[in-house]
Amino acid sequence: MNKNKIILASAFLLALSLNSCKKEEVEPPTKVLMQGTWELTAATNGAGLDIMGTVAFPVTAIQLTDDNGMVGTQGPMFTYTVYGGSQWVSASAKIKQAFDYANFRFNTGEYFVESGNPTRFTVEAKLQATAIAGGLTDVLTIMGVGQGWLQQVIYHKFINVKVTIPKFDNTKERNTMIWEFDNQTTAAYNYKDSQGNSLVWGGWPVNNFSKGKFTFTKRITGLNDIVTAHL
Repeated sequence: MNKNKIILASAFLLALSLNSCKKEEVEPPTKVLMQGTWELTAATNGAGLDIMGTVAFPVTAIQLTDDNGMVGTQGPMFTYTVYGGSQWVSASAKIKQAFDYANFRFNTGEYFVESGNPTRFTVEAKLQATAIAGGLTDVLTIMGVGQGWLQQVIYHKFINVKVTIPKFDNTKERNTMIWEFDNQTTAAYNYKDSQGNSLVWGGWPVNNFSKGKFTFTKRITGLNDIVTAHL
């Protein structure tokens, strides 16, 4: 074997060795990437029109925890997604009173993500207005929900919500999270009896929810600080 062939063979073996030793980058699980405190910074409806002022008053912020918990000021966002429609303007003033965020009375809920790196997840928003500010039933009445279905607490579940958490500028930072309620997304609404059993809530058609795209930006401050900054 001549000198050139020996050099080429050595270079090939070295490259092969380095490549085999190089650790393959593992994509973090979707659920891990979703955890943290997020502020809604952009929102559009199914037609691509801006609805930030419609769903964020004074601000929409959520905290997602490792035990599937969701807490924050997401009430108006989910109320609009579920009900929306022609009565929204009339109901929005009442909603501002019902969700007493100025006193840090936050909404709760849960989210569910399969292991690995799925691009779809389930989110369940528990909508309950504070007793001091007014009942959720007042809002539901304005929306046109029948008397037989008025509840103080309703669980609005959305299945197959698209989630995207991109990397920008060739960094490992994941500071943006996008939720999309699209044609693959379905809904299920429930309430609970005195023993905590889930029952189907038929007060609103599950197919009538509004499609939309919601962009969140990760924050290092807490929910109280985010809300205070927008009051």
